[in-house]
Amino acid sequence: MGRLTVLWLILLLVVRPALAADPFDDLVARAMAHWQVPGLALAAVQDGEVVVEQVYGLRDVEAGLPVTPETLFQLGSVTKSLTASGLALLAGQGAFDWDAPVDGLLPGFALTDADVTARDLMTHRSGVPRHDALWYLEAYDRDQLIRRLGHLTPTRERGAAFQYSNLMVMAAGALAGHLAGTTWEDFTRTRLLEPLAMDNARLSLAGFLAAPNRATGYFPGEPGRIRIPPRDTDQIAPAAALYADLEDMIRYLRFLLARGDPLVLPGEIERLWRGDGGYGLGFYLRDHRGFRVVRHGGVIDGYAAELLLAPEADIGIVVLSNLSGANPVPRLVAKTLLDRLLNLEPIDWIGRRMARDAAAPRPAYKLVALGTPARPLAAYAGRYRHPAYGTMEIAPEPDGPRLQGRLHGIDFLLVPRGGDLWQVAETVWPLRAGLEMRFEGDTLLTPLADVPSDALNPGDLVFRRIR
Repeated sequence: MGRLTVLWLILLLVVRPALAADPFDDLVARAMAHWQVPGLALAAVQDGEVVVEQVYGLRDVEAGLPVTPETLFQLGSVTKSLTASGLALLAGQGAFDWDAPVDGLLPGFALTDADVTARDLMTHRSGVPRHDALWYLEAYDRDQLIRRLGHLTPTRERGAAFQYSNLMVMAAGALAGHLAGTTWEDFTRTRLLEPLAMDNARLSLAGFLAAPNRATGYFPGEPGRIRIPPRDTDQIAPAAALYADLEDMIRYLRFLLARGDPLVLPGEIERLWRGDGGYGLGFYLRDHRGFRVVRHGGVIDGYAAELLLAPEADIGIVVLSNLSGANPVPRLVAKTLLDRLLNLEPIDWIGRRMARDAAAPRPAYKLVALGTPARPLAAYAGRYRHPAYGTMEIAPEPDGPRLQGRLHGIDFLLVPRGGDLWQVAETVWPLRAGLEMRFEGDTLLTPLADVPSDALNPGDLVFRRIR
């Protein structure tokens, strides 16, 4: 057992004197150890009072620094609930109608369906699929992303299907800022964070990096885990750029449980928690053992979080952690704590997930054996353009059997599969290992934007040769 592992275990025992005596804390420690979560912070509010506030483990493994209630974490998609709250504030003031078309309200915004509303954007029912690869390229700022949305082909009619989209929530947040005569960041800070005294919360990567007490992000590796830099989400900030500590999130829980009073009309917050298909406006809608639950998770490079409310029981829970990847711990811990606060018969949610993971085969990517290209390598060379994703450059590898590619400064290699089919050799995110690229005449087709876990995907993006 290494020195850092020993230090981590010691911290689990000493950071709160009563940990060893509390079975719940033993469960948290068990989950953290199993999934290798370095640090975790959790809190629960019930009937307006803080009934649980605990921190565990390390915010920085290499430096041996413990998590404290003032440690900042990145909350990823939990941000969507904050954006929804801001829009609820504006709706309550009559600044906009959830069901009015956004086209014409937000400069640069124009989808194929001109009737798409803010409700469609925030419920992920715009008709346009996910396309996270577009913002992961880090090639476009927010305004540029908004202008490119119209080049993304819908896969469903508006309102017909849930298709999770960070880009559409980004646009809804930009609309909130525009209606307030400023940016989403300034609007959110002055109209929500400051009145709620969420003084340590940040809305940009630069603000997070400037904080001395912030959690370092980690990702599961082979073996163990690896330290990774935080993902810059500034361009889609309304969907994923809240950085906060436990103390600030306690204030946010109280705000939501009070239905927004006094900042937002209570009926407008309740409106966020209604919807069809398990998702409202910025919140997932669930039933937990007979209790209504509204929640949102957040996973972004190096971090995973869970926000959970049981409104009728006046319970709110938040769990923050500094490990991404396959990290179900925040969700499992929140469910376990909710059962406890509701005085329900305990269910071993953590053990169930361990058993499920053990029984499930672990998918492994294997590069298909090389094939023979249908044409000389020089025949594939050129510049190929997609109206939203930009220009991809393809050239033969000098003195080799492969093709070289470049997309917005991201270099990658293609290996031949046979015929006109090629495959990305190694992951250079968002181009993942195994991603196929197929050449047909003067076009290059690739499912670059597809997410393996999504049922509804864009399919092949068509890049056309421009020279």
